[in-house]
Amino acid sequence: MHRLTLRGRMVLLVLVGVLPLLGFHLALIYRDFQAQRDQFGVQAQDLASSLAQLVEGELGTRVAALEVLALSQSLARDDLLAFRAEAEVVLALQQPGASIMLVRQDGQQLMNTAVPPGAPLPMLQETTNLQRVLTTGQPAVSDLYVGSGLQRRAIAIKVPVWRPDGKLDRVLALTPRPDALSNLIARQHRGTNWCVSLLDGAGVRIAQLPNPAGYEGEKVSSAFFRAAADRSEAIYETTSAEGVPLIAAFSRLDAYGWAVAVGIPLSELTQPVWRRATNSLAVGMALLLGGLGLAQLVAHGITGPITALRRLATTTDEAPAAPVTTGLAETDDVADALLAETSRRRAALTSLLESERRLRLVVAELNHRAKNALATVQALAQQTARGEAGSDPVRFTAAFNARLQSLARAHDLLAAFSWEAAALHAVVQAGLAPWLASGDAGRELSPDVRMLPTQPGDPSRIDIHCIHDVEPAMASPGQAQALVLALHELATNAVKHGALSTPAGYVKVICRRAESCQDWIIEWRESGGPPVPGPPDRGGFGTRLLTRALAHDLGPGGSVALDFRPTGVHATIRFRTRSYAITGAAG
Repeated sequence: MHRLTLRGRMVLLVLVGVLPLLGFHLALIYRDFQAQRDQFGVQAQDLASSLAQLVEGELGTRVAALEVLALSQSLARDDLLAFRAEAEVVLALQQPGASIMLVRQDGQQLMNTAVPPGAPLPMLQETTNLQRVLTTGQPAVSDLYVGSGLQRRAIAIKVPVWRPDGKLDRVLALTPRPDALSNLIARQHRGTNWCVSLLDGAGVRIAQLPNPAGYEGEKVSSAFFRAAADRSEAIYETTSAEGVPLIAAFSRLDAYGWAVAVGIPLSELTQPVWRRATNSLAVGMALLLGGLGLAQLVAHGITGPITALRRLATTTDEAPAAPVTTGLAETDDVADALLAETSRRRAALTSLLESERRLRLVVAELNHRAKNALATVQALAQQTARGEAGSDPVRFTAAFNARLQSLARAHDLLAAFSWEAAALHAVVQAGLAPWLASGDAGRELSPDVRMLPTQPGDPSRIDIHCIHDVEPAMASPGQAQALVLALHELATNAVKHGALSTPAGYVKVICRRAESCQDWIIEWRESGGPPVPGPPDRGGFGTRLLTRALAHDLGPGGSVALDFRPTGVHATIRFRTRSYAITGAAG
């Protein structure tokens, strides 16, 4: 599935939010349009029914007036002059502008108020309603026709004229003024755009509003005529003679066969709807564009901090000391967490690299120490064999094992200090461990202890005084190993020949800082032992170790001074401590 960017998602969110609302609003407008269309149809139908009732009432009034006039005694006596006078009075009072005719059953006009008295009268051309009245004996209203006298469109209302003996051979006809029905419709017309038509039984327009003279006498469409012929009322959509879409309704005058049709232009309904729809679309598009612009701003306000986070996550530089501000609170929290995690990982990586470096150095140191140890063991074996124990295997084994154990104690000490610099008091204790009190043997001295005390009755006769500054003195691994071996030789010599060979003798070991404040001094003082005659004629292994090997292993500034005093041997070991890092050249 294609992954959308944040901007794409924001745009989609705006579209999902705006377009459905816009579509819903347009649907409401269309629903209102349908409701208004139905309402317009009902209004047109109501107007058509009302006009049909008015026209039917108007025609009924005229029929009633003719029927009363047909009962005239002058007409019964065939006194046409007197009857004409009565007819003109009726026209003047009730039907101004109309004309009344008396027609014989063969269509011959006997009297016509529209023609001067004594003038010749023509035959009646429209005889359909004449025959209907003569046949049924009931009043009838004609369709629209063209009169023979004035050559204008007209309608005729006819009623039967009965003779006193009950014979029916004449008909009384009333021809209304042409605009009489149009004026009636105009008084009920609503709106200038509504179209109202009065139709005769053949579907010909008798009256038309608006534009009454334009369509009078024209026939309506065949579809409308069929619909009007089949039903008394109906609502439907059609097109006017000008091609204008209409909502049309009609109502029939059942007594006379006429119909009233009312048409409402759809434009009166669609124009407001289109205006509403256009306004809605304009507002919707404005909201959509504004939402898209806002979405772009919001997306930029989010993608900017995310981009800053990505740069922060991919940078190889050191983490900034100050908090990172991305412009968004949530991404600021992520940035802080990312920086914290980055710092932790860098610290862990640094520690790991340092541990790896130290491990490599330790391995190198161990290799170097192993080689040194092998060389030392070889030297110990050779020097022990050359010395006083060389001719006696038992003495050789004892002396060699003791020196190996001293070397092992030195290695144990360095291992305890991770093959780094070792505390000086711990070095002294490791070198003299076999001759210390049982309770103190193997016990690590605390840096603030200034003297290794002895208990009453303790067999140990070695007093150790370690005088420290704030920080205890530290000896490098090479120095520590050499000092352990040297102290072992001094103690061994004291046990064999010196102060520790007699019950009253004892040894004092003093560790102190030299006057130069750069060197440290270990003093070995024997007393109470047998008198010392002086330096030996031939130096043994211990003497060579102290005067040659130890001075070399102590490094620059290191020295060893042996003083064979009559009261006991005094040894002064001087060396310089230094900052120590594990290297292959340390020992």
